[in-house]
Amino acid sequence: MRFEIDEVTQHGLMTIAAGRTSVGRLKGIWKYESPPVIGKGYHVELSIDSPCQADIVQKKRVSPSVYFVEDTVIFQGICEDMDEDVYYIRFDIDWIEMLDIDTIASQKKKGEYLSFSANVYGISIYPYTL
Repeated sequence: MRFEIDEVTQHGLMTIAAGRTSVGRLKGIWKYESPPVIGKGYHVELSIDSPCQADIVQKKRVSPSVYFVEDTVIFQGICEDMDEDVYYIRFDIDWIEMLDIDTIASQKKKGEYLSFSANVYGISIYPYTL
């Protein structure tokens, strides 16, 4: 996915990057030897430790989204598929995440929205080049 940096902070030895994706704002720990540059866009992948189900009441069908409030990032995507262990959650054409089925209390079906959250310090952001 594409991630455009708009804020970089240090928390101890960790570099925390915040920025925009195609479906909203994201924040996490930058995992690369060079720090990110504000205003620059990167291709990134995520590693999300200890996600939790997020109970978000939806009154109407909405688009996939990601946003953060303080140190919590909320993810809302579409269940594209599943197997016996994981949900495949689609956020955008170039962004899909896998989430352990055990994380979500009620079983989801293909096409349903699925919401989960994670602490900023449990989200690792790995940049890569094409």
